[in-house]
Amino acid sequence: MEIIYLTSKIIEISRKKCYANKSKLKKIIMWVLVLVALLSSAIFFMKNKGTKPTFELFDQANLPYTQGTKKNSGYVALTCNVDLGWETEYVQGILDVLKKEDVKITFNVTGRWAEKNQEMLLKIKSEGHEIGNHGHRHLDYAKLSYEENLEQIKTSKKIIEDIINEETKFFQAPAGSFGEGTMKAANELGYTSIKWDVDTIDWNNRKEPEVIIERVKKKDIKDGSIVLMHPTYATTQCLDDIIQIIRDKGLKPGMLSNIF
Repeated sequence: MEIIYLTSKIIEISRKKCYANKSKLKKIIMWVLVLVALLSSAIFFMKNKGTKPTFELFDQANLPYTQGTKKNSGYVALTCNVDLGWETEYVQGILDVLKKEDVKITFNVTGRWAEKNQEMLLKIKSEGHEIGNHGHRHLDYAKLSYEENLEQIKTSKKIIEDIINEETKFFQAPAGSFGEGTMKAANELGYTSIKWDVDTIDWNNRKEPEVIIERVKKKDIKDGSIVLMHPTYATTQCLDDIIQIIRDKGLKPGMLSNIF
């Protein structure tokens, strides 16, 4: 407001002094506007000094969701990413626990994994779980161009949907690496892009279920939270504990569709 007031005063004075010289007045106004722009930029920089935006010049409304959009859903979404292939042997263990606990969750799979594990993917679907798109290959999608993102996501979409004969609604970039091109491509393909607000980091503690349990207990799990998991030995051993932690908060463990 002070900048606007200062600008108006300068222009008013300039008009009084230069009414007989329109050319000079235009030059003064131009330089005043340049000065205002520089001052605004300086103020913005000072206010945001020390912060590191995820997207440069990118509309915040287009960022991936870290929590659900449905108010008072009563659910926490459990998402299990299946991507690199080394964890395939533990998918069945995850399914066994989910069946025992009568819980349906979202499995986000890469197109490459789906193509190589069609029977397992169909089994996941047949047991009532939701399938999401995790891209085709496990790459750093934020570093890919829009065209490359579109190719990866679209390729995975076709592979997965041809196998399960059902449309996929959610997209989660490998490692949560979203860039402007990633969001543009995902939006164009009709996806709801998601990340998470509760990371079990189970990939880093594959043999330590107790570490994962303590980590999840310390998280601020709330209505609409999204929990990230992977098929690891540790997860097969502590998934029932994670489910109980959620239930102890008066919430239900479920799928992404339950919170969006």
